[in-house]
Amino acid sequence: MAKITVLIADDLKLFLEIEKSYLMRGGFDVLTAASGKEAVALAGGRSPGLVLLDLEMPEMDGADACAAMRRIPALAETPIIIMSATDSPRARERCRKAGCTEFVVKPAKPDELLGMVARVLAIRQRQAARITVVFDVAGRPGTGQVVGLARNLSVQGMLLETPAPVAVGSVLQLEFYLPRSRWQVKVNGEAIHAARGAAGAHEAGIRFIDLSQTDQEQILDFVSA
Repeated sequence: MAKITVLIADDLKLFLEIEKSYLMRGGFDVLTAASGKEAVALAGGRSPGLVLLDLEMPEMDGADACAAMRRIPALAETPIIIMSATDSPRARERCRKAGCTEFVVKPAKPDELLGMVARVLAIRQRQAARITVVFDVAGRPGTGQVVGLARNLSVQGMLLETPAPVAVGSVLQLEFYLPRSRWQVKVNGEAIHAARGAAGAHEAGIRFIDLSQTDQEQILDFVSA
């Protein structure tokens, strides 16, 4: 499975390392910057698939860094999340005008970061054949959440590309957002077969176990559109 490169910019080293750790465990390649200026230079040279900017940085804050990135043609459509320790209408509006995809309050728990990333990536997946899925394997403490890519989505299940093999019979706790509506689905699924795809990626056929009626209706609307 091809990894998405994420650039994180935060002047607080502790937060930067925590965010980096969770995203790397989730299956992303991660670039880090300690300032807005460094983030702009790094993004311009590496063209990441997603950018996370802390709003409160000295010299060049997240909003100014976002605006500078939007002036680089290769980054004009890149998803950019600006994160702030506090929420205010003024800050939210300033970041929106700078061109961010999302303005969010920093997650209270680091493990909420992957869900937020999956939701934002769904914005750019409206016409894509694959959906970003955050999952972990039930009954395997310490493994943590990882990110996969799903295709062939239906109300029965999905074909899931994963960064590591998933054993047949495993129960996965899945979370994903439907692209157009950005409807959040949380469901358990059983791996009913496993294989290697044509490109060498690990694949698992997932059968949904407890999909709600409302989620079924949302998925049907998505696949039939």
